[in-house]
Amino acid sequence: MYVELLESALEEWVDGADNVDLVDHALMCRTKMLTASRSGANAYSALAAEVSYDRSLIKLAQGFDIEVKVADFSNPGQERRRLERALANAGVDLSALARHQRS
Repeated sequence: MYVELLESALEEWVDGADNVDLVDHALMCRTKMLTASRSGANAYSALAAEVSYDRSLIKLAQGFDIEVKVADFSNPGQERRRLERALANAGVDLSALARHQRS
């Protein structure tokens, strides 16, 4: 079910953003996702935040030529961590960038 939701969200994505904009968008979506999970937001809000972050993560990974298959999001947490590691290896450490933004 999650994969279908994510595929639908990806269909609505408008291409054309550069990698800088994609990083900024991914950071914003990541913050919303983490905030929703920590604040005990209702299930719909938490799910929407996860889909938004995963969609931005996919687009960012594609911008860095990292292989992504939406079907691999059948286990979203695991695929999310894999893409975050791959992006960090490519020089885009979202965790470090988020920490820097907060300071």
